[in-house]
Amino acid sequence: PGRQMPVSPEFQAKAEKLLNRATADTHGYIGRLTEDETAILAQFRRMVDTHQPGNKYTDRDLCRFLRARDFVIEGKDKAFEMIKRNMEYVASQPAEDPPLETLRSAYDNGECLPWGRDKRGRQAYFHFSRNHDPANGDIVGLNVITVMDMFVRELDPEGETETFTVVFDLTGFTRANRDMKFNKRIIDTLQNQHPERMGCCILLNAPTIFTIVWSVLKHWLAARTREKIMFVGGKDYKEKLRCFFDEDQLAPVLGGSSPVTPQQYITERCGPPPPGAVKPKDKKGSWFGGIFGGGKGASVDEAEEPTAEELAAAAAEFGHEEAK
Repeated sequence: PGRQMPVSPEFQAKAEKLLNRATADTHGYIGRLTEDETAILAQFRRMVDTHQPGNKYTDRDLCRFLRARDFVIEGKDKAFEMIKRNMEYVASQPAEDPPLETLRSAYDNGECLPWGRDKRGRQAYFHFSRNHDPANGDIVGLNVITVMDMFVRELDPEGETETFTVVFDLTGFTRANRDMKFNKRIIDTLQNQHPERMGCCILLNAPTIFTIVWSVLKHWLAARTREKIMFVGGKDYKEKLRCFFDEDQLAPVLGGSSPVTPQQYITERCGPPPPGAVKPKDKKGSWFGGIFGGGKGASVDEAEEPTAEELAAAAAEFGHEEAK
């Protein structure tokens, strides 16, 4: 009694494969470019330097944009168009991050935690979706983007580690947490402004019915992004999560020993929350919602339940495991 449940060798192999995905790629990275990719990178460098002389893009940066578009430079939404939009995005950003105290509501209510590292030493971001309030979506979205920017700045521009890890804990979310505007903003920023920066994404404890959302979500995500997503669930989800993180990098609620919580994170940096900052949650709703759900006020009765075949196909595609 009380002993940890052993994780199956099959799951351990899947976790290891996801953790090692970048280093397992045989091409597309500096030091592992084919002859054709080397020529494409040189062409891309000339085009980028001509378009924006004195730019700060390293060859590793250019390779990330090229990988995101399968090393196709020209054409609609291909690498050159993509990096030009990134130049506009970078130019539009303020010189400094917004003050953390203006974003603290994302932490005071227990939603965001940029802390810890996975077993490959990559920075980690944890998002507790059950605490998301769509009314606060703009601030939370700005905070998540600020965290992404911070992670990227802290990476060695010439280092081999180019990515970070994201965990969305979907335990206990309801349709009250759904926020399509927030979802699209995060996905757009991650894919188009920070391409190839997400090393892996773990979706934790999503209800099985949640897989129907895949029919919408897959149209928002590039194939390379989808390959980095893994559903983790079951009674042994805490043990499974430790295939990705050491115990001291996880909060107790996730089966770890780290004392860091969203509230502690922000209090250590900005002091205690002002009176009334933490609002009680009105958690009306049902199973259908969370980070990929529909608009506010959607009725569960309007949702079409997936067939057994649809659920099986989604489970096979994502590697989702039924809670046992």
